[in-house]
Amino acid sequence: MPWKRRAGHRAAALSLAAAAVVLGGCAAPAPVAVKALDNSPSPVKSAVVHPSQGTQGTQGTQGTQEPEDAVTEKPVSYRPADPEDTVRTPSGYLVNKCVPRRLYEHVTTLTTQDGKHLSTLILGKGPDAVYFGHQYGGQICNFLDLAEEFAKRGYRVMLPEFRNHVASEKSDSSSALDAKAAFDKLKDLGTKRVFLAGASCGGTTAATQGVASGIPLAGLALLSSPARCDGDAVAAVKKIKAPSMFLVEHDDMQGGHERQIRELYEASAASDKRLVAVDGEEHGTLMLYGSKEDDERRAMVVSFIANAFTAGDEAGGGSR
Repeated sequence: MPWKRRAGHRAAALSLAAAAVVLGGCAAPAPVAVKALDNSPSPVKSAVVHPSQGTQGTQGTQGTQEPEDAVTEKPVSYRPADPEDTVRTPSGYLVNKCVPRRLYEHVTTLTTQDGKHLSTLILGKGPDAVYFGHQYGGQICNFLDLAEEFAKRGYRVMLPEFRNHVASEKSDSSSALDAKAAFDKLKDLGTKRVFLAGASCGGTTAATQGVASGIPLAGLALLSSPARCDGDAVAAVKKIKAPSMFLVEHDDMQGGHERQIRELYEASAASDKRLVAVDGEEHGTLMLYGSKEDDERRAMVVSFIANAFTAGDEAGGGSR
């Protein structure tokens, strides 16, 4: 039901100001060691169903992706940011309990350049990929339904959970190195094109690290993203000629985020660029869930991403 979906996103999505508190002010929880387990995940009191799964529960098979070689990293031991909302998969990886069990075989752990560990989902397969970066203060499931949608359509999907968020490693600061680790993995997997999508600071780092990765870009979609957050997205969008979309609600942070999104839109080098500014005060992925208009906006994002790949095919490949 839409209200349940929205409630889940509201619980996971905080404003940038609140996220700063989350990232900088939490006491370190007790470490959770990762070890080999039997064929059952760590106990969970009740099945956690992502909003996009309706009432099928975590044991359903719809949308399950064929096992493949994307998950190659071995489980490691580290302290998750939120042990109460973290579970272990049968293979020993830590993951946010919002992730359905049918996706556990696609959970891995990425290690950043500075040695932090990120709980990550890698869905689908193929040379074309979609990267989703959740907003700071959010979680891996903010984009999970869109991730599964594109995996079903034949794309590889990269969905990291950033440091100091739920099942990823506890940290006292954010870092663009999290996104870099995800793009490094995509390069290792032979990715030929990638579409960059992200909410808030997760969009800012998607743009900056996506450009820095050198992978040809299929397109860009930013939701309420600051012009600068762990990197300079203005400088990045000046280098992105692929189709680009910029979404924001007018009263998000009293209009502060609209001003920054407009700065990014104006700086964008894309010939096909779209600014979507609508009434409201919701931030990031909260713009995509809860009402008929939100559902239409989410469908617009899906269509834009798919069409960006089609446009790239017609032009002979991805563009910077």
